[in-house]
Amino acid sequence: MTKSRNILWIGLNTIVFLSLAISHAALLHSHPPEFHQKGIKARKTTTWIANKNVADEADRQIAYFQFEFLSDLALECPTEIQPTVTQQALAELHVATQTPQALPLHELLANRANLHAKLRALHTVIECKWSTEGIVVASEITPVDIARGLSTCVILEIQNGDKVSTDISVSVADKRQNSVPWTVLPSNSQFFLVTLYADAPTARIELQAGSVSHELTVPIQQLEPARIRGRLIDGDLNLPTAARVWVEGSDHQYRHAGPFALNRSFTEKPLLLFTVPRAYRVPFFYADGTFEIDVPPGPTIVTLERGFEHLLKRETIDLKPGETRDLTLASSRFVDLKKEGWISGDTHIHWVTNAWNVDLPIDDLARVQRAEDLRVANNLTLLHRTNVDAFIKPSQAPVGPIKRLCDGDYHIEMAEEYRNQNLYGHLCFLNLKWLVMPIGTGPQIAGDDSLDYPINKPAILQAREQGAISIEAHGIGANHELPLNAIHALTDSLDQIDPDDYYRLLDCGFQLPLTNGSDHPARIAGCARAYVKIDGDFTYEKWIDGIRRGRTFTTSGPLLFLKVNSKQVGDVLSASKDEPLAITVKAQSRFPIGRLQLLSNGEVLKEMETDENVATIELNLTAQQSRWIVARCSRSDQWNAIWQPDVAHTSAIYVHVDNRPVFREDAAREWITRMRMHIRDIQTKGVFGNDAQRQEAIAYVDESIRRYERLIHRRTAGNKSSLSLSEQADNLLMLATFASSTVNDLPAMRSLMHATNIDELRRAVEPFVLCKVTIDSNSQFEATPCLKLEDLSQNHTHRFLVEIHNKRKVQAQLNIHEAGQSWNASSRGCEIGLVENIFSTSKLTGDEFEWKLIELRWREAGNYQMEATIGNLPAKPESSFILNLPAHSP
Repeated sequence: MTKSRNILWIGLNTIVFLSLAISHAALLHSHPPEFHQKGIKARKTTTWIANKNVADEADRQIAYFQFEFLSDLALECPTEIQPTVTQQALAELHVATQTPQALPLHELLANRANLHAKLRALHTVIECKWSTEGIVVASEITPVDIARGLSTCVILEIQNGDKVSTDISVSVADKRQNSVPWTVLPSNSQFFLVTLYADAPTARIELQAGSVSHELTVPIQQLEPARIRGRLIDGDLNLPTAARVWVEGSDHQYRHAGPFALNRSFTEKPLLLFTVPRAYRVPFFYADGTFEIDVPPGPTIVTLERGFEHLLKRETIDLKPGETRDLTLASSRFVDLKKEGWISGDTHIHWVTNAWNVDLPIDDLARVQRAEDLRVANNLTLLHRTNVDAFIKPSQAPVGPIKRLCDGDYHIEMAEEYRNQNLYGHLCFLNLKWLVMPIGTGPQIAGDDSLDYPINKPAILQAREQGAISIEAHGIGANHELPLNAIHALTDSLDQIDPDDYYRLLDCGFQLPLTNGSDHPARIAGCARAYVKIDGDFTYEKWIDGIRRGRTFTTSGPLLFLKVNSKQVGDVLSASKDEPLAITVKAQSRFPIGRLQLLSNGEVLKEMETDENVATIELNLTAQQSRWIVARCSRSDQWNAIWQPDVAHTSAIYVHVDNRPVFREDAAREWITRMRMHIRDIQTKGVFGNDAQRQEAIAYVDESIRRYERLIHRRTAGNKSSLSLSEQADNLLMLATFASSTVNDLPAMRSLMHATNIDELRRAVEPFVLCKVTIDSNSQFEATPCLKLEDLSQNHTHRFLVEIHNKRKVQAQLNIHEAGQSWNASSRGCEIGLVENIFSTSKLTGDEFEWKLIELRWREAGNYQMEATIGNLPAKPESSFILNLPAHSP
């Protein structure tokens, strides 16, 4: 199990994007010119500057060619230590190019020595000493076993015995092993990777430095290969299944077979995308029920893997030369989360080749989806233009479901990634009916003649009008508008976000869930995914709405569940300070859990470390204060599932004490600082057609900053009744954006700030008011419906306003629910209830007029009787009303 655990994630924490492009702008396509300088002396002592271990020029040169060797190794010869190889490759590059991520030299050297020891244990290493006079081999070269028709990798360690740096090229049968000469410093050694074949009894290795060349002869022991004929079975259904297959030969190398064995988009993934493009070899292959593969004779390990809910099935077999062995592997679930309402999905796939500009067959996505046991695959169309190409891909189908590949277990949806790299960020639009144009803006995405206009906001509104959700891709990354979109209720979820940034949003009172996606072809489809909780039978619409409701956890392996009292992730628990909280966290995984933590308001409440595959934390405490509560687990120091394997993080449960959500002024001010930096970027980096466009972009940031400052003022000023008309208008402006996706930029909303009396405010928001509640001077109240709902959709969370005319100025809890039902009943066909968030609570303030947010969703059409209650006021017949909910699908 150990061998497969981290190889699952090769390269996931090694893909370096624009940060490397910016930091390493001086790098050439091969490597910096100074790495070819002659006469660089090997450093004899360690250099210490200000008590820090710092690499000098010689160290940097050695580190660069270590990177070259390790990136070759990762591409040509995947083994069980592939993750260590790729991590060390990037560590060497960071030191070579002096990036902020560079390790102290002593730590780099220690890691390098450890890795070299592991490589010596796995591979044949031929040690020799170079000089212009000749080459000396440290010991007799023993024959290398190679099966006919196959190859194997050996390592050539060359020590430079000359007094000057030497640029060495290695060739086998006139085939260059390193495309450009590698520099070896005097008295230092360098590893070179050499691929040998069984087509002759000896292999001739030529070493050349300028006009000087030397030759080594390696004896080859030719063997007959063995063959494995494999069958893959879903052990629960007793049916053939697609799956990942790992085949580790007796020479410790992983080999490929199956339908995609010769397709580099399946066998390779990027180690680096910019400055020094490099790829690594994926150590497994996909097979659709059966496979055949030739391997060297000897002990061979074959493993079947299927997603995060199946145990790995592994067989070790000893194969004789020329033997053909039939092998059946059957997978089995240790948990079936679909039966529990948890549906896995990748929010961010581009089903294209590694070049990004050519579609892959969509039927192959269906095969991979089932092999990964990935219930939902969102295939996102994007716009891109390079110096030599312009394309809109993937383009296998129009947006929407690919129905012939969808069933009750798996779903493929064509969707869109809307992108601006320069200023605004990337967005995943899921559940679209048509593409939102222009798909991308700005010179980095749409070409040098493209403007950073319009901003992303209009695109989000167009997507929302279709019933789609908008997910902020890549965390903060280039998404400078995330805090703006959050305060305008334009963000439905957060992909790939760093936990600290997530907590900073929660500290501002936002209720936002986590999701995750692979960004294939940058990574393996499904390697990071979101699990979404739904009610009833699986449909894509329910999965999308589960994201809206915040019922998610994100994972690269473990399955993680959190409950507080009877509440699940996404829920709000209204409590008093002395309310008891019973918190339960449960983690399950194919592999040991590692560290499991329960956090609230940024602090670890309880944690445990375990090598077990199941772990539970239980904690009882009193609420004491308003809280957000999350759980996370990891086998490393990373808590973001996109960067490491075996990481999971839940979305939050929200505890509101005295109807007040968490709010930390320092978090809000941090976002304000970032938004002011965004204004600077708009002013200095933005590409606009005229000043009016630039000012429009700045105005969106200014309004967002004002809203954060308004939140700070509201919380520091405390609860204030008898708001002025302008204060009511301002509160309603922010509240209304959370009530309807169509609110933003409507003339009715803009008129809020110009209202001269309360009646104008009421008329401005009337299109979004579901019902009105009137409390007369005798404390009697009535509730009246206002909206017709025939155009709204089932299995979709809708938000509206409730208008309260409180003539009695009562201060009490308002509740609106289906008559005879409680809000927590999950079996009913309709759910309705007031929203508790940073902008709205169910507590009446005593103002004569105020507005509350209300949430409505239904699974079954029909007439539903709704009932309002206010504190201990006696209920009257007029307190109930009927809603006619239609049978209408998105």
